[in-house]
Amino acid sequence: MNKLVLLPRLSLMGIRKNGTTYFPYIMAGSFSVFVFFVFSSIVANDIMRTLPRSSYALVLMQIGQVLLGLILLPFIVYTNSFLIRRRKRELGLYSILGLDKKHMAVMMFWETLIIFSIVMAFGIVFGLAFSKLLFLLLLNLIGLPVDASFGFSPDAFWATFLYFLAAYGINLVMNIIRVFRTTPNDLLKGAKKGDREPKRLWITAVSGFILLGIGYSIAITAKLDSEIFLNFLLAVSLVVIGTHQFFRAGLTALLKMLKRNSRIYYRKTNFVTISGMLHRMGKSASSLANICIFSTMTIITLLCTLSVWRGTDSMLDFQFPFDTSINFSTAKFRGTAELDDKLQELAASANVRITDRIEYTWQKLHTTKKGNVFTVQDPESTYAEREILRLITLDDFNAMEKRNEVLEDNEVFILSTGADFGYSQIILGSRTFRIKRELDSVVFTRKARENTYGDEYYIVVSDAGVMDMLRDEFRSTSENDRIFTILLNLEGQENDKDSYVKSVREWCMTQPGLTNVVNGVGGRRDTLSTNGSLLFIGIFFSIIFAMCLILIMYYKQITEGYDDRDNFDIMQKVGMSDAEVRGTIRKQILMVFYSPLVIALLHTIGGFNMIARLLNTLSLYDTGLIIRCGLVVAGLFTLLYGFSYSITSRTYYGIVKQMKTDVAAERRIA
Repeated sequence: MNKLVLLPRLSLMGIRKNGTTYFPYIMAGSFSVFVFFVFSSIVANDIMRTLPRSSYALVLMQIGQVLLGLILLPFIVYTNSFLIRRRKRELGLYSILGLDKKHMAVMMFWETLIIFSIVMAFGIVFGLAFSKLLFLLLLNLIGLPVDASFGFSPDAFWATFLYFLAAYGINLVMNIIRVFRTTPNDLLKGAKKGDREPKRLWITAVSGFILLGIGYSIAITAKLDSEIFLNFLLAVSLVVIGTHQFFRAGLTALLKMLKRNSRIYYRKTNFVTISGMLHRMGKSASSLANICIFSTMTIITLLCTLSVWRGTDSMLDFQFPFDTSINFSTAKFRGTAELDDKLQELAASANVRITDRIEYTWQKLHTTKKGNVFTVQDPESTYAEREILRLITLDDFNAMEKRNEVLEDNEVFILSTGADFGYSQIILGSRTFRIKRELDSVVFTRKARENTYGDEYYIVVSDAGVMDMLRDEFRSTSENDRIFTILLNLEGQENDKDSYVKSVREWCMTQPGLTNVVNGVGGRRDTLSTNGSLLFIGIFFSIIFAMCLILIMYYKQITEGYDDRDNFDIMQKVGMSDAEVRGTIRKQILMVFYSPLVIALLHTIGGFNMIARLLNTLSLYDTGLIIRCGLVVAGLFTLLYGFSYSITSRTYYGIVKQMKTDVAAERRIA
């Protein structure tokens, strides 16, 4: 038969024959195309550039598209390496039967082309069918109109086509290189080869533990500062490398230590278990490390997604406790009479009602902070040392808080919006004040002790005379350093409240002394837009990580099944009963497959502080909520992991069961 006809037929036959391995690979590839096409379609949609407040969502979706590309490429390459390893025996037989390497390369080209065509077809078709629905879901999450149009995007199609063409092209090139570099004998034995044990086992093991320790240390001691994201990337990199070295060498070194202990090793159950685990770890280190890493990624992504979803109200309240804040310089402000009338008039026009109103005057001091000492701001001081103090008179404080507090001239109240100030006195320039009380809360702002980066200090002084004295000492004489602030909460529809704040801003801009008008209503909508985009991305990435995890676990079950298929009869021949063999293998399989879950949960616990600090950057400071979300996610993921193991293990037991049937048939014939 003409080889031009034979090779495509052999390619198709090879895919059919290896359906148990190719079918999940094709399904995962189709889902990858689907997700990438959906992200690309949303990014390419012009509506994302015209809808109000959609800019945050667009930027996050663009970042998500890039991250998606960085994740999917190594995953596709990794799963392909498993497929070619399982097919090396078949390729070796083709070589012995006369098919040279050039023709095998052509056959692989046809296989890659067939698989690429299938995954593109399924992925694009499902993408076209569901992309509009998912786009509407995104708009709903970010609080934008859901009647926007959404159609086929040629740019999204070509971006998806070229990306996956490159990914599967890389797979093809790597497969051809593997075939040309190996002999027929290597191909025949290739399916049985696993990961090589490191040449310097103990050095690799110790270095792995050191890297994990450093990564954990960075995560546990992380603080909310300008280096939080760099520290996160560094900690993740160290833990990923350390995890690979732990599974490649750490567990093997531990098992060898147990093997050297004769009191432990030379017991019937331990002898078989330790020997079997050494064999399995030698062949499975890379797979187990990847299962552990994808498990950790799934847990952390779900944890962050659930925390943002459940903590949105807390975030909004911390960032924007009032619907609007109006600020005037007292040097030019003409009084509240005209302003009060205008605020009520505009409220009636916008169909809203003012429910809460707070007003106070505060003095801004530009200082350099060292401990509890604040001096005039030094131009050469570092950013961390620079602090703006906000002075408030006791009369304004009592009016806002509805209290009747008393202060001496040398006494103050202090509020830190972050960590507690923690001193019994405060030195302001040449004056020392006793801190009568450190406040835990006030009505005009919010406090979070975890807020160690953007914290502010409010100091309540006895009267305006003390405020003037400190203003002169700190040379804060700019007309914009003493501010009159009005805080308002409104009742009405969100659009009406937004219109009201905008109309207030327009009128105030015509008044002397205006410094700014903060639109809390619009700010909340922007935050909801950002959070909605993060939820959308988090949901998809959680599904992708779980898909990667399940597929690697499935392929690992196949590998273990074929290994035990070869070893099952040997274990019976050395005197073990069928029940003992099944029990021993089941024990080893459970230890192998659940060790990544245990390590992933440890990674999550070790990285919890850093996860919490990253969520702090979104103004989510409710640590109790994050802990509860973590416990829920850990529990649900453990159930998902167990369910995935149960489903994928059917393939393993099917392979072993078929082997036992074959052995029994051979014995009956003999």
